[in-house]
Amino acid sequence: MGLNKLIGQKSLVFQLKKLLSEGKLGHAYAFSGPEGMGKRTFALEFAADILCPFGKSDGCGCVSCRTFLEGTNPDFYEVISGKSSIGIDLIRALQEHAANRPAYGNKKVYFIDGADIMTVQAQNCLLKTLEEPPEYVVIILSAVNYESLLPTIRSRTVNFRMEPYSEDEIREIIRPLLPRNIEEPDFYIKFSRGILGNAVRMLEESSFRDLRLQIISFLRKPDDFSQIEKTRRILTENRDELPTVIDMIMSVYRDCLMVLMGIESGLINSDKKDIIKEIASTCSKRKLMDRLSALETIQRNFRYNINYQLGIDVLMLEIQEV
Repeated sequence: MGLNKLIGQKSLVFQLKKLLSEGKLGHAYAFSGPEGMGKRTFALEFAADILCPFGKSDGCGCVSCRTFLEGTNPDFYEVISGKSSIGIDLIRALQEHAANRPAYGNKKVYFIDGADIMTVQAQNCLLKTLEEPPEYVVIILSAVNYESLLPTIRSRTVNFRMEPYSEDEIREIIRPLLPRNIEEPDFYIKFSRGILGNAVRMLEESSFRDLRLQIISFLRKPDDFSQIEKTRRILTENRDELPTVIDMIMSVYRDCLMVLMGIESGLINSDKKDIIKEIASTCSKRKLMDRLSALETIQRNFRYNINYQLGIDVLMLEIQEV
């Protein structure tokens, strides 16, 4: 437990350790970045080190660290909402808790995960605490869309934007999670685009591997009626996976483009190199570039909530024209 156990985000870890070691801890911090970046993990490890009377919780056996691990430390408070937003009542409860001094050390930590879903009323309520916080209070936020927070909240919060992980860092983190039947983990590492949660989800969900195999089968034989109908059915039944499907298709076409350019190292789908070469042999560079451009347009259109079934039809036609 603690910052020392974390892999990746070296610059961020250095900054957090420096704050602790130099005694320059402020009252409000935020961890921001896309879903799956490990914001919650970093926030909790930072909280554990803040609460530890000795400044580092790694291997520490003090009562604060023990109870933090058990989830019973009275100096740690997490705002938990079972709804789609965080309302003012939850922030008022936080403020009531903050009125009491720490039980174990000289700090109390309050964590608001998903702070960007706080209502405006809740944010204005929290602002009162940020403006005049008790000297022992540290508030930690996590947010996908940090800019959606009120300017008055942001101006009183130090934001740590989490950067994409390197391939080596993701490989090291997910190594214990790799199933025995995974022959080539590089695809999951590269396709994750530096977002750790993506790699973990893909490895843990067998449905993702099945989806990938179906998409590749379809791209190999885009005119095969059975492949067309099977792919259409999968897309119709799994609306939430459509962005992932488009990313998969684009990764294959990008790999095909690289093959046609004589670059075979660094393929995202390196474990399917023979299939990539097969698909590439039926395409021209110009056609692939046109298709990638068309897919980017389709991807944007889905973000604007175009008719879903119509969008699938357009996507299928684009693939069949390659």
